[in-house]
Amino acid sequence: MLHTACVRAGAFAIAHGIIGRFPLAKPFLAKPVMQSLTKNSPLRIQKQLIKDIYKQHGLKPANWESSAIIAVAESSSSQLVDFKQLERKLRGSLGDRLAGWLLKAAPLAQWAPEMVSVVAHTWAIGRYADSVGRIRKLGSDMLPAPLAKNLKLPANLLWNWTEEAFELALPVLGKIHAAGSRIRRG
Repeated sequence: MLHTACVRAGAFAIAHGIIGRFPLAKPFLAKPVMQSLTKNSPLRIQKQLIKDIYKQHGLKPANWESSAIIAVAESSSSQLVDFKQLERKLRGSLGDRLAGWLLKAAPLAQWAPEMVSVVAHTWAIGRYADSVGRIRKLGSDMLPAPLAKNLKLPANLLWNWTEEAFELALPVLGKIHAAGSRIRRG
């Protein structure tokens, strides 16, 4: 569940970031793609993850709990991004041609760190929500302090899930590329 939420949140973060930088491409995207983007914001995915984890523990989160978990995870999930490694991953996932176009059209410095941080942030949300759910199940009414070891996302896992998020976003990226080509031609 955590893996799926992290990958989906990362994929939709990259799609939202690129679409936001190419507003003229929106009319050329298929209606199902636009509907999917509308329904799947990273924040919505993260809030659903909290609900799903709480449900596993037989609990229902209060609105303030979801907001608090998201805020605590955000402050705990700062990750450093190596741009050279990210560019190699992008070229490996998308191929040189599409990656080259993407690197020119949407510089990595703008959207990639956000996408990677969304994956890390979603991980931290899931881990912290699970900790809170376990403690609440025992009868505590307070949010526990996050344990650093529970919120530390291993670097290799972050990169693997980031690569999966790129691959999940490929269909949308391909459609954006095609829409951009149509705009340039016509």
